[in-house]
Amino acid sequence: MFDITTVILFLVCYFAIFYGISKFTNSYGNTKEGYIVANRNAGLVESTLGMIGCWLTGLAMFAGSQQFYNNGWAGYFWFTVPQLLGFLLFAWLTIRINKKVPNGFTTSEWIKKTYGPGVGTIFQIIFILACFGNLATTFTAAFKYIKFIEIGNAEIITGLIVAGTALYSFRGGIKTSLVTGSIQTVLNFILFSVLLYIAVKAIPSDKSFSDFLTGKKQIGDLFDPTLMLTFGYTAALTFFTGPLMSATHHQKNYAQQNFKPWKAWVWGVPAYFALQTIIALVGTAALASGLEITDVSLNQLVLLKSVSVAAVAIFGVAILNVACVIIDAHGNAIASIIANDFVKDKNKSVNVARWSIVGVAFIVWLIAMQNWDLTYIFFTYGVLRVNLFIILISILTTAYLTGRGIFWAAIVMAPLTVYLGLQGIITKTPEFNVIAVSLAMFATPVIAFALSKLLSKK
Repeated sequence: MFDITTVILFLVCYFAIFYGISKFTNSYGNTKEGYIVANRNAGLVESTLGMIGCWLTGLAMFAGSQQFYNNGWAGYFWFTVPQLLGFLLFAWLTIRINKKVPNGFTTSEWIKKTYGPGVGTIFQIIFILACFGNLATTFTAAFKYIKFIEIGNAEIITGLIVAGTALYSFRGGIKTSLVTGSIQTVLNFILFSVLLYIAVKAIPSDKSFSDFLTGKKQIGDLFDPTLMLTFGYTAALTFFTGPLMSATHHQKNYAQQNFKPWKAWVWGVPAYFALQTIIALVGTAALASGLEITDVSLNQLVLLKSVSVAAVAIFGVAILNVACVIIDAHGNAIASIIANDFVKDKNKSVNVARWSIVGVAFIVWLIAMQNWDLTYIFFTYGVLRVNLFIILISILTTAYLTGRGIFWAAIVMAPLTVYLGLQGIITKTPEFNVIAVSLAMFATPVIAFALSKLLSKK
């Protein structure tokens, strides 16, 4: 569909532009405070746009549209609204976090000091795996797009995207991520608005867009039993827990100390909802078009391909923006944990953080080459983070839990719930997914509380 030489030339120009922009943030790379938390003076607009960009993953690019195509507005509700509620919860908890960890760099460092190295290590692992999960879903989605446009050498193109992003994000740390990510997010508002217009115009004149808002399965009930069992319930819990259990949100909170940090997430809720809905409604247009679509996850691309090559190219630029923001934001979050929690000499922190981003980029490229199923990736790290969600809220707001209680509850329940969840996907038995998420959300903190009381008496 596209000539590989043209694609490579475009990527070179694209990354040259963003490398030039990133040079304005180079001064933030001189100190640990500058590189990891942007000297704690990030602005409200860039913080809000950066928050939107770092959460618009490859999963969001495709899953929202798939929900509108299959399950209509009801499926899309359970995909999106829990995320928005998760943002609002995190906005409120930033007040608690900043009281508990004044002038902090990572929340995991405070947890390690307060609840011991065992609990701290568990949170470090979960935070890092959650970042890698978002990176993996995004670059797997990008890899699928590259395969779809049939230019060959998908490995090389994906590698160029990873290397190009690492190159321009290398110098300025999170400040570079906020500045470039803001630009890329604004571009995506424009690009996806154009794509939705193109998609709606492609609907045959004898069909109405609004007639297809209940999806292929014609679900008109928000609490439809089948929808809740197969998607709604598990999606609600896993997506609701996402923002609090994401290290990139914690890092942005510590960088936003010249205004009340909660404002970025409160302003981000309507903006993220608008952008995500614009993207997802293309799925309704794809259904209304009447096209034969065998792989529902690619419904947007099938529709756009039927319109023009230019439409597919616009989608490609948008997914490139998404991929760059994700590797920049989540790569920086992983780097902040490595450089702050494990490096005692602050003079070495910046270099460790930089090379950590390079290492993350290489690992992401290797993961993308596997072309794994997005559902498997998401559900694995999604269930892991659900286990610690209520526990994290508790340690930020109460003193009920002890390090030993948290440690043993997480050690036992995290592997068990992930195993049950994956069994549900492998055997196509959604009841397993419901059980896995329920145990992770509710049983793990209860066990942690019980063990905290029991072990503290010994």
